[in-house]
Amino acid sequence: MAEVEVGSGDVAVSVGDTVVVRLPEVTSGHVWSVSELGAGLVLLGDRYESAGETAPGGGADHVFELRADRTGDWAVGLRLAREWESQPLDERRITVRAG
Repeated sequence: MAEVEVGSGDVAVSVGDTVVVRLPEVTSGHVWSVSELGAGLVLLGDRYESAGETAPGGGADHVFELRADRTGDWAVGLRLAREWESQPLDERRITVRAG
């Protein structure tokens, strides 16, 4: 099983591989979430990893782990937004090509 790390764009993997998506996040109330997940992908989990800043309001990376469970081109949509706001601050789209 290979692990592939991406931030945006397209990535080619084999079925069973893990795709790690790492996005910077600051503590302004904006949180990354998965807005779209292709049927051939499984969200294994998400977590925060310190970006090395220890001051209040310091940033962290939001890390999503996905697994390609079947062959195909699968879209992943990610959204950076505050829960109470309708418009996101940022959006990312990744295509996972599993073969």
